[in-house]
Amino acid sequence: MNARPGGGAQPHDRPNQETDVAPARSPRPAARSPRSFGSRVYGLVRRIPRGRVVSYGGVAAMLGSPRAARGVGYALSALGPETNVPWWRVVNRNGEISIKGDPALAALQRSLLKKEGVSFSRAGRIDWTRFGWRGPRGGASA
Repeated sequence: MNARPGGGAQPHDRPNQETDVAPARSPRPAARSPRSFGSRVYGLVRRIPRGRVVSYGGVAAMLGSPRAARGVGYALSALGPETNVPWWRVVNRNGEISIKGDPALAALQRSLLKKEGVSFSRAGRIDWTRFGWRGPRGGASA
């Protein structure tokens, strides 16, 4: 029940006694940008400099959707082979390549990053302090 200033819950705010269903809420407001989330992901990933990396969650946070790391992954996985989006510069929050089920693609990502000067620890991790990108305005990188 919703409390109101100066009074208790209003009768129309109570769940329906017969169905025990809360009243319908208004739909969410429209997204801030008319561009799709995927196109916003691609635009940001194109801005990641050579030799730098960002986590999936970092990309999502920079786009104002900090809980959309999986959405970033889905958007990047939809790219075709002839893309101009440097998808290999996005890694998991531990600084690791997280492509599963396609060892050749994971090896390609590692190779492309190494070609740009990114190094990996023996455990296969990238050092965020050396290679993490903080975004176009210096925001979070991981």
